[in-house]
Order: sequence, then C-alpha cells, then structure tokens
Amino acid sequence: MDSKRNAIPLHVLPQGQFMASDQVVAFGEHRPSHRINFYALVWFSEDMGVQYIDFEPYPIQKNLVYLISKNQVHSIPSAQLPKARVIVFSEEFFHRIEEMQLRQLFLPFENKGIPIPPEMTAPLEALFSLILLEYAGIAEITVLLEYTTVFLHHLHRFGTHKLRAAVGDDLRIVRLFQLMEENFKENRSASYYAGQIGLTPKRVNEILRAKAGITMSQLLSQLVLIESKRELFYGEFSIKEIAYNLGFADQSYFARFFKKQTGLTPEKFKYNVHQQAPYARS
Repeated sequence: MDSKRNAIPLHVLPQGQFMASDQVVAFGEHRPSHRINFYALVWFSEDMGVQYIDFEPYPIQKNLVYLISKNQVHSIPSAQLPKARVIVFSEEFFHRIEEMQLRQLFLPFENKGIPIPPEMTAPLEALFSLILLEYAGIAEITVLLEYTTVFLHHLHRFGTHKLRAAVGDDLRIVRLFQLMEENFKENRSASYYAGQIGLTPKRVNEILRAKAGITMSQLLSQLVLIESKRELFYGEFSIKEIAYNLGFADQSYFARFFKKQTGLTPEKFKYNVHQQAPYARS
C-alpha cells in the first residue's frame, strides 16, 4: 500500500454499524490530518470555543447539534474535549434511513449547527436516553434506526438552513442534492441533473434562487471546492492528480478555479492548512 496513505489516520467504527455515547465527542485517538469513515450526530452539552468542519469555524455551544458526513474534516483544537451526546453510524446504516429529506441533512453544503429549542431539550434527552439504553442492551439495529430517524425528524423541523428550506417537501430537489453529491466528480452539467429529476435547468435554478439565492452550477462548484480542500489536506495525491481526479482538464485550470474560489493557490492552501494549529486535532 502507498506509504502516504498509511500516514493518514482513518477513524473507523470499532464494531458494528452504530455507536452512541453521552460522555465526550471523540472519533478515535487525537491525531493530525485524520478523517472519518462514518456519519456523526454531535449534540454539545457545554460551551467550549470553536470547532472546524471542512476548515471553517463553528461554535461549540450547549444544545447545538452538528451533523457530520462521511469524509468531512472535523477538528476541535482543544486539549480537553467538550461534553457531548454523540451518535455515529456506518454508511450501511445511513442508507437504511428511508426518508431522503433526512439523509440530506448530512449534505456538506451547510454545516452550521441546529439549535434545540428549550422546550424540546427534555423530550430529546429522553429520546437519547432510549437510544443509549438500546445500544447498551440488545442493540437491535431496527430499533436504533427508528429512534435515530425520530431524532432526525425533530432536527429537520428545527433547522433554518437556506438550502434545507429551499427543499421543503419537494423530494425532487432532495434527489437533486443527492445526485450532485454522488456524481459531481464525473458530471458537472446542470442539464444532466435537472433532467434526472424531470425539470428543466431554468426551473431548478428558479427554485434555488428564490429560496436559497444559489444556482446548480454554484452548488456543484461548492462540492468541487470542498473535495479539493479535503484532498489537499489529506496529502494523498499531488495537485496534478487531484485536478485529474476532480475532472479538470489540466492542473492550471484547477489552480485558476481554486484561486478564484478561495483567493489562494492550491499550494498555498496546502501549506497554510498544515501550519495552522486548529487542524491538529479532531
């Protein structure tokens, strides 16, 4: 196996499809430049500075919930980890969640936390206690799936993210986001994605602009940029290889795209991100 790959820690679920804890948020031993291969729901129980999700800062605050997707970079630059209720589950478990609009809560377009209203804190604490009880006992996956689905339903109600608001109950747009996330490396044609959900590109963009102030092309660029940052951070591939893997015709085209989006060259971003302390832990 490539030695560079061996140098990059990968946090995995130690067993089974599901884990739950009400102690501290920990996705394995703290090590630099790591990634996770599962999905996570993190409900912080105390205030403690900031965390970083895909290199952007977000507050650690009591009763704020973050949903972190597989392959996202999550970092807490603190020697002491904050208390949190945490649910982590595998990709197999994730795809057993039947409601597509709940799965799209984990899309990496918007990562801000979802605040739990004061009147819902006690009911959701009780629900989380049921999850812990089941996990510590029989740990039947179908029961854990039901509890987790109910929890996500509540978070879906509380969320105020623009893109989630744009989706509403329109499962075609939910499907659009899913298709984009699954295929953006190979296909960045707005017409292709619109056709897959039975709408014209003009109509899809009208919906997205009206409710979220964004277009399909901008969403696709966002996905490419996020993946670019992850690949540069991981250090597994050269910049030329990253450009090719993301569907760019050549390295210079990729470099122009990246600088336009971030103000930095890929080389400068890669240097900066490995020099900055916040990404040393997660």
